[in-house]
Parts: sequence; structure tokens; C-alpha cells
Amino acid sequence: MVKGLLALAAIIAGTMVLQLANAILGIIVPLQMGLLGKSTAVIGAVVTAYALGFLVGCLGAPAFIRPIGHIRAFAALAATLSVATLLFTTTDSPLAWAVLRFAMGACVAAVFTVVESWITGEAPKGDRGRVIAVYMVCNKTGVMLGQGLLVVGDAASAGFFVFVCACFSFSLVPVALTRAGGPVPQDAVTLGIRALYRIAPVGVVGCLGAGLVNASVLGLAPVYGLGIGLAPERIALLVLVAQLGSLLLQWPLGWLSDRIDRRQVIVGACATGAAASLAIALWGRDDPLLLLGLFALWGAFSLSIYAVCIAHASDFAKPAELLPLISSLLVAWAIGSTVGPPLATLAMTAAGEDGLFAYAALVTALIGAFAGWRMTRRRAPPRALREAFVNMPATSPAVAELSPTVGRETDAE
Repeated sequence: MVKGLLALAAIIAGTMVLQLANAILGIIVPLQMGLLGKSTAVIGAVVTAYALGFLVGCLGAPAFIRPIGHIRAFAALAATLSVATLLFTTTDSPLAWAVLRFAMGACVAAVFTVVESWITGEAPKGDRGRVIAVYMVCNKTGVMLGQGLLVVGDAASAGFFVFVCACFSFSLVPVALTRAGGPVPQDAVTLGIRALYRIAPVGVVGCLGAGLVNASVLGLAPVYGLGIGLAPERIALLVLVAQLGSLLLQWPLGWLSDRIDRRQVIVGACATGAAASLAIALWGRDDPLLLLGLFALWGAFSLSIYAVCIAHASDFAKPAELLPLISSLLVAWAIGSTVGPPLATLAMTAAGEDGLFAYAALVTALIGAFAGWRMTRRRAPPRALREAFVNMPATSPAVAELSPTVGRETDAE
């Protein structure tokens, strides 16, 4: 028991350090490109390359991990991330940066597959809910620590690339010291689009829309910030307060969704997220404190939609459908994350920096409208037949195996 807990602690600690590094890189890459005078379209293409790599990594990771095992796979992936980070300092070619971000997206998705399938093998089945809660908090903490370092440091400094490289390398230490080998990874099993839509239309549209909006806003926030004249550390603070808002409100929204029709929560979250996006587009330039508050409000609701959509879809799935359902919804999110940044850059090209949030407001409002319409077409399952909310992150298909609901007999159809 103690050995298993130590292995879990080591795995989660390594992932937390890796998340810290990845969060920093997600801001400084578009920020550096903006400072170098690259166009919004070019920066959006680099952001898209990461999302596309992530999608490829989600689908191909099991085949990579199976022949070499979890520890070797984690080591190879972390080392690749470390080398790729250093290569950013050798060139300012957008094409090279796009290739590097694509490779890093694939590596990050594969790392999450390693970690989450590993945790699945170590976590006691009766405690999976607690394990995923700890894992989620540590992931969010790593992200926020990375963004916090950019707030207090010089976010425009190339020295952060070296620091990120060191963090990727250091994430190897706790993982390499554990003796746990992890389970044999399974191929990602997904449902076809028709089967997925038949089970949970709101889940499909909501996860796709969350990818369209969230990846675009978080990836292009540095471009928006530079465009309205913010200092780099102020831009990092905007992204930080958005994540903080999500951390504070995700569980209360999940708790509420356990007690009422989850689609009502999705509609409310979309309405508030769309209103916050529109307010940023209209008044974000006027007052720095107002902008911070609006970003926190946007993050609290927009970044929470994905997990509630997963929970809603799970309410309508049969036990055998849960694992492929959650994996397929992640793929829908990843597709949205790939398509979203080019659409957002078109909006920014047409309407300036504020176009990013006009785009976010429109897409989020459409998700909410669709969820509201679906409430008139099908009733929610009885509360007694629904499982408790579990905050499922958009990380890898293997996270579905961590859900306490997977493999549990239920009639919640």
C-alpha cells in the first residue's frame, strides 16, 4: 500500500513539474513571436501546430508506449521536450517553431497517456475519485505556478526557455526513481461520430466548442495583450487569473450539476462565458483591473464547460460505452483546439485584437443555445441514476480509465 502511494506521489510530482514548464511555454512562444513582429495569422498557425500535435499524440501514444514501457517512454518524451525547448533559442523561423510545437504537442499528449494509464494501474479502484481530484489539483497548481513565475519574472526574456528546459529534465527525477512499471497501455477506443452524437449531442457539441474557444483564447491571449499595449508580465497575469477562476469554480459547478439538469449548468456557464467574452471585447482596453476581473470570470465559466459536458454525456452512456465515450469526447475537444485558432486569427485579422473575444462570445453562445434547445428534446436522467461529478481534464484518452464510473454497473441510460 505504501509503495503504491509513493509511486503515485512520484508520478504526480513529475507531472506537476512538467505542467509548470508546459504552461510557461504556452505563453512565451506566442509572446516572443509577437515581440518579434510576427503576424497574428503566423502566431495562430504555431498555436494550431501544437493542438494538431496533441491530437496526433492522443491517438498514437499507446502504440509508442507499449514496446518500451512507461518509465522509458516518460524519459524519452521528457528528454524530447527538453531538447525541443532549447531549439527555440537557435532560430526565429515560424516554420521551425511550428514544427517544434507540433512535436511538443504530440509529446505532451503521450506523456499524459503514460501518466494517466500509470496512475490507473496504481490507484485503488475505490479511491479513484480522490486520486483524480489530487491529480487535477496538482496539475492546475503546476500550470498556475508556471504562469505566476512569468508574472514576477521577465516574461519576454529568452532565459525562460532555459528554465523550461531544466524543468522538463527535472520532471524525470521523481519518475525515474520509482519502481512502479505501470499497466500495459490499451489502444484508444473511440466511437464513431454518429454513435457519439446519438448518445450525447450536447456532450459532443460542448466538448468541440470548448476546444474551439479555450485553445484559441489561451493560445492567442499574448497576441491580444500585446495588441492593447500590456506589458508581458501583465499578459501572464491575465492567463493566470483565468486559470484561478476555473480552479475555484469547477467543483461548485460540478456539485450543482449533480443536483439539477447538467444542461442547465452548461447553458448558464455558456451564457456567463459569452457575456464575459463580449465585455472583454467591448471594454477590456478601458481599465486594467476590470480586464483582470473579466478574465477571471471568463476562465471560471468557459474553462469549466468541458468537464460538465463529459459528466452530462456519461449520464446517458451504458457501462461498456463509457471509456470509448470519454476518449471520443477528448478527440472532439482536440479537433476543436486544432480548428479554433485559425478561425480566431481570422476574426482578429478582420476586427483587430478584440475580434478574439467577439469570436469566443459567438461560439460560446452557440453552444449554450444548442444545449438549451436539446433540453426541449430529451429529459435528463433521474438524479438517482446519475453518477457524482468527476472533473475529467482534457489530457489524454487514458484519463477515462481513472473515472470511478468506468466499469461500474449502472442503468443510467
